[in-house]
Amino acid sequence: MYVNTILLRYTSSVTMINKIISFFTSRHLLYAICLTLLIFSGKVTIANTADSLSSKLKTHTQNDTTRVTLLCSLSMAYINNNVDSAIIFANEGLSISQKIAFEKGEALCMQALGLAYLNKNQYDKALVYYNNALKLVQKTGKSEATSLTYCHIGDVYAREAKHGEAMEYYKKSISLSREIKDESVEALALMNMASLYSDLGNLSEALKSYLDALKIFEKEQNADALSTCMSNIATIYSSLGDHKRALDYNNQSLAIFQKTGNKMGVLSTMVNSGLIYGEMNDYRSTISLLNKAVKLADSIGDKYFKDVCLANIGEAYFNLNSFDTAYEKYIIALHEAESMNDKASIAQSENGIGSVLVKKGKPEQGIKHLLVSYDIMRDAGMKTSVQEIAQNLSEAYEKMHDFPSALKYYKIYSAYTDSLYNEKNDKRIQQLQFDYELGKKENQITLLQKDKVIEENKNEKQTAIIWVSLISLAILIVASILLYRSRAYEKHNKEEILKQKEEIQLQATKLAELNRFKDKTFSVLSHDLRGPIDSFYSIITLLDQKAITSEEYLILKPEMTAQIASLTILLDNLLKWASNHMKGQIAAKPANTSIQNIARQNINLLKTAASKKQITINNEIPESIFAYCDAAQMDIMIRNLTMNAIKFTKHNGAITLSATSDQDNVYISIADNGVGMTKEQLNKLFLIAPDNHTYGTDGETGTGLGLLLCYEFVKANNGIISVSSEKNVGSTFTIKIKKATA
Repeated sequence: MYVNTILLRYTSSVTMINKIISFFTSRHLLYAICLTLLIFSGKVTIANTADSLSSKLKTHTQNDTTRVTLLCSLSMAYINNNVDSAIIFANEGLSISQKIAFEKGEALCMQALGLAYLNKNQYDKALVYYNNALKLVQKTGKSEATSLTYCHIGDVYAREAKHGEAMEYYKKSISLSREIKDESVEALALMNMASLYSDLGNLSEALKSYLDALKIFEKEQNADALSTCMSNIATIYSSLGDHKRALDYNNQSLAIFQKTGNKMGVLSTMVNSGLIYGEMNDYRSTISLLNKAVKLADSIGDKYFKDVCLANIGEAYFNLNSFDTAYEKYIIALHEAESMNDKASIAQSENGIGSVLVKKGKPEQGIKHLLVSYDIMRDAGMKTSVQEIAQNLSEAYEKMHDFPSALKYYKIYSAYTDSLYNEKNDKRIQQLQFDYELGKKENQITLLQKDKVIEENKNEKQTAIIWVSLISLAILIVASILLYRSRAYEKHNKEEILKQKEEIQLQATKLAELNRFKDKTFSVLSHDLRGPIDSFYSIITLLDQKAITSEEYLILKPEMTAQIASLTILLDNLLKWASNHMKGQIAAKPANTSIQNIARQNINLLKTAASKKQITINNEIPESIFAYCDAAQMDIMIRNLTMNAIKFTKHNGAITLSATSDQDNVYISIADNGVGMTKEQLNKLFLIAPDNHTYGTDGETGTGLGLLLCYEFVKANNGIISVSSEKNVGSTFTIKIKKATA
């Protein structure tokens, strides 16, 4: 588990206090505002600030806007060190604001309470206060307070591992901030969104957002925010496996935080360094660093990072085969995570506990914990964690001799391995872009330094330019004479050169097409051939080792048969597609074709696959429907679309094949009541790429080659294929093609 260094509590607190100025313009309030800002700049201690604000409160006893501001400022002074006191002061300010109908103060106090409950990991309460604050600030129209609140709500969802909701609110915050030209909140939202992209494995988008935030922080000369970006860049390099660079950037970030006295920043970078050493298999260094981080987390009352440290200390001991110590650390971490309702930490601890129990010969007990972890990580979309837990479950079930379950989770492990293999290749490409963009950023400093040298040599260059111009003029005259004499020869050769250029361009185009074909072919082989072959190998290995009996083999035999059928269809599709592309075109041989006969043959072929999921396939195509098309190609289209419907239809679902006709055309439809598709998924249909794959309702895999064949064959028959789909309702694929001739 790797922690992205988002200093939400620190940065959000600073930004919130800055927004007080936009809410209140009275001069007698500026003292409280400036004093609170000094806390975060490190120039005034929290104790001194709290004492000063408390003195002001004692002398200003009137329940008015000034007292509300002082209470809000005092709440923020305690937000990172004594959150319970922060809640008390914010509640008092909220109560006064409501009594005197001071909506702006009410909104500020609710913001402070939202941040306080986020720090206490009470996410439901945090969302209530933030949403109530949002309603109040939206009354004044588009404002900095609204964009900030959007960002805070995104922070809560991010901590709950609800990535979709978090991304939505970060984008809202960025959009509004740009509209109203509020760069401070824009930079905060960009940095937090970048960290979310990094968690989801989209490193190119993470890099773009980090660099956009970095430009703003440089302009504002915000040292802590700049060092936070450096620490986050370290997390990306760690994800790419470049641990040396990750440590370099993290150590630079740590030095800045230590210089500015930012304990939260010091803590987060210490934790990151410990986890990087863990990825380098230097578990002793991991344990040493994380134990120091636990003490620092205790000193500032940060339960979240303490729990992260405990869980990863447990993982380090597990990797050192110190299972009893690992179990002890995991149990403590689980209790801490449950008290905070931190799902990601709960999942990591449950996985650790389950793994230890399996190692200690208690697989049945271990499986219970592993299943809890698996469900959480699968729902959160954390592919690497799901892959690891699926492998652990497969090994645990194998120890219990539950081979069907072991095979089930091994298949899931293999599917995620394929996906992550391609993501790993994609990350290599992203690293090239990342290094280039980051290097370009660092080189800007060098370019600025060169400007001074250029200015100093300006006069000398001007003199040189005059001489060069004179020489160039003389050369131009000579060249003109030579050019005139060679015009006849040049005219003669011009046509030949143009012909050669056209031939080169044609060859380049063909080469590019062949390269794309090669990439697509290897992508298909990587995804769709690896899974079935791994399954055959696993079963053969079990037979060789006599780990399963003949009866158990008979249980697994239908699965092998289905895999062979799937592999046969895949190879058939692949060979047809490859053959067509190697020839350079897809030739159709149209004739009057009975659509009902083709549908009936394919339903018989696929009924075994459908019966496994208790899916009913209805053939409602009339006998009278005939189309003018290539019968073999229509057979492949209907088979692939029906297989696709089976893949994405849940157990006990239904698939219907129907057809209608008008004066000129036939309309063939394959409809299911399966999982449906989003607009984004619809836009990516009929494409083939390493990342363009989905999993069926039983974990079936594919890269979309069948749909690509359908698309190309429909075009070859002068037809059109269209799709309508609704998420969780179902999908309908419709082929429009010429009606049979009389």
